[in-house]
Amino acid sequence: MLKKREVIFDSLLITAGFSLLIFSCIRYGLRIDIKLFSLLLVIMLILDNLGIKYTDIKLSISPVITIASFLIYGTESSTLLAVLSIMIETIFFRKKIKNGFLNGAMFSITYITAGHIYELLGGKFGQFSLNQLKYIIIYVLASFVINYFILYYALKFQGKMLFKKYWTESSILELVSYFVMIPFAIFFANVYLKYGTYIFFYHVIPLILLAYFIKAFRDLYKANQRLNALYEMVKIINSKLDLDKTLEAIVYETEKVVTVSGIAIYLKDENGFLVNEKIKCSDEAKSAFKDVYMNNEGLIGKAVYEGKSVIIDNLKRDKYYFDRNISDYFDSAIVVPIKNTDKIIGCLSVFQNEVNAFDGESLKIMEALSEQSSIAIMNAKRYFEIRKKSITDPLTKTYNRRFFDQILHNSITKSAEDKMPVSLIMLDVDKFKNINDTYGHVIGDIVLCEIASRIKSCVRNNDIVARYGGEEFSVILPNLTAEQACVIAERIRYEVSSKPIKTDVGDITITVSAGVADYPNKAESAEKLISHADRALYAGCKTKGRDRVAVYEI
Repeated sequence: MLKKREVIFDSLLITAGFSLLIFSCIRYGLRIDIKLFSLLLVIMLILDNLGIKYTDIKLSISPVITIASFLIYGTESSTLLAVLSIMIETIFFRKKIKNGFLNGAMFSITYITAGHIYELLGGKFGQFSLNQLKYIIIYVLASFVINYFILYYALKFQGKMLFKKYWTESSILELVSYFVMIPFAIFFANVYLKYGTYIFFYHVIPLILLAYFIKAFRDLYKANQRLNALYEMVKIINSKLDLDKTLEAIVYETEKVVTVSGIAIYLKDENGFLVNEKIKCSDEAKSAFKDVYMNNEGLIGKAVYEGKSVIIDNLKRDKYYFDRNISDYFDSAIVVPIKNTDKIIGCLSVFQNEVNAFDGESLKIMEALSEQSSIAIMNAKRYFEIRKKSITDPLTKTYNRRFFDQILHNSITKSAEDKMPVSLIMLDVDKFKNINDTYGHVIGDIVLCEIASRIKSCVRNNDIVARYGGEEFSVILPNLTAEQACVIAERIRYEVSSKPIKTDVGDITITVSAGVADYPNKAESAEKLISHADRALYAGCKTKGRDRVAVYEI
């Protein structure tokens, strides 16, 4: 449906734009000096090719010639010049035929409408006075607003972005640059009107040189940014050990050196599947990316499967890498594998909303970033594994006693700050010694692991389950009173006792007892909380028959 609307809108825009241009040229005629017209066309093409990319737009000095030709020729002739320039630049230099016709139609409507507003308000051609400056400013402002108004609907029918998102810093900069160019345009128009074509040409040469030096400076600046980005990546390797923060930093540094509409980082899990770890793009475009890609699945899966960097100029037309979901939102892409030595551990991908958006230089930058990213990611993963081992009980895979003590103190502090309770459940496996004595420690370990698994299945994601020691477990429950925690303790007791544990020596039925206390109602410190929950466990359960839950009473 969206595609059909886009086709209808594009057809109407092209028809309306070129019909208006042809009608206006026939109705009002063309005032063209072929030599000057040809010279202006060549100059505009040169200036457009010396333009610089800034976020989502291309900034160029060519509007100086557009405005100057408007003051010299009038509406129709200057519009024809602008239309020919944008179509030649888009179709022949950028190889975008459809966009060439769309841009030509948009320029036709924009400049003819703005030109007639200029004439209607009293603006004149072929002469200039300070009194006319306000009309020139109105012409520039009108052409800018009309152009963006049409662009808004073009983007809307493509389903790409909303107007408020497109009206960014770059668009404001573009408008400001137009106003800055007005005095230069007036100067060149006056030079031609007073001295003719040849003198005009000699005065335009410095403008072309200025555009060249601006582009050269911009290229140098971008090269410096790329070096800085790589330097920052090296700093990340030595400073950030949290994986999520590392990935955020990689995205940030990538955006600094490559103009993108979207970035995706996928990392392989233990099964070799590519898992979505970090996506940055518009909210609507996030649906283009799957949470998990299998090997050789979709654009990302295929690129990683082949193990080499891929640059795709047109996602909709590339038959091999075609991915319907991604191509609905983006037009070109680079996918670079992230390698640890020779092993692929994931991929770094960037996307743009226009075809042919990336070149060989962009690919080299991405490969350099990927190489540095690999080191940073592996460091973060190793730290995570080491950290995980240091806080985890190796047998039951619950947290260990040291981490439990740390978290409990932190929970008490936070509870005091937030004025919210925190509860503690102390659990003990009933008659566990008999199991070890009867079946041996190997079976005892299996029983402990199964009990730990059942405890974790009964609690919330933010609750902390730890092996307190031997056959004892503890559960920290933030924001729950003892009475609320008692419900969870009862759930754990039932889950453990209701189903026998299957082992090599047969099914073993086991029970647990639990003591519950909370802060600050029944304890004033972490130590007291442990002591009171433990007392509830032994005084309220062990001495009264086991397989039960007791709450500490003051």
